Amino acid sequence: MSSEKQDIRRNAKLFRDHLVVSPDWNPDSSAQAARHLMEMLSFPENAVISVYYPIGSEIDPSPIVEKLWQRNLTVCLPCIKEGQRKLIFVPWTPQTQFETRRFGIPEPVDKSVLCTPDILIIPLLAFDQRGYRMGYGQGHYDETLASLRAQKTVLAVGLAYAEQAVLLPLPIENHDERLDMVITPQRVFDFRR
Repeated sequence: MSSEKQDIRRNAKLFRDHLVVSPDWNPDSSAQAARHLMEMLSFPENAVISVYYPIGSEIDPSPIVEKLWQRNLTVCLPCIKEGQRKLIFVPWTPQTQFETRRFGIPEPVDKSVLCTPDILIIPLLAFDQRGYRMGYGQGHYDETLASLRAQKTVLAVGLAYAEQAVLLPLPIENHDERLDMVITPQRVFDFRR
């Protein structure tokens, strides 16, 4: 991993951490982003949607999860399988029991049933105007998206604060996967055109 990427990652995380403690921070950000997502996307009744369990200053996708459950859609969470970069996906219902796993991320205890998402809602540290994201540097989402896209059409949706957009292109490598869109509380960035 290049030192340039490490510097961008560190600064982007510090910036996002400061956003959520700023006096200008909007506590309704997550709900506003959820509204944009539900207005922007149509969900077939058999769609499987992957979300994430938020850690730190990540924008909270729980308002999205609630809206998806209200529509009786299948919601799942990504989980890290030891020794693999590619994520597995486990259903998430209101009854799901959690345990804290690697990186302090809560994961469902029961991983006996797996699913394959059609739509992935993905956290990020920063994103550029081409749809590339800066993640935490482990490559889990890039590997997973590459694998899923080789099997079928999936939609990769970043969830972020608008302030996480960067004007200059982020440094990318051959394995970096582009997002199809980024949903923020203020607007939708659609990179599919």
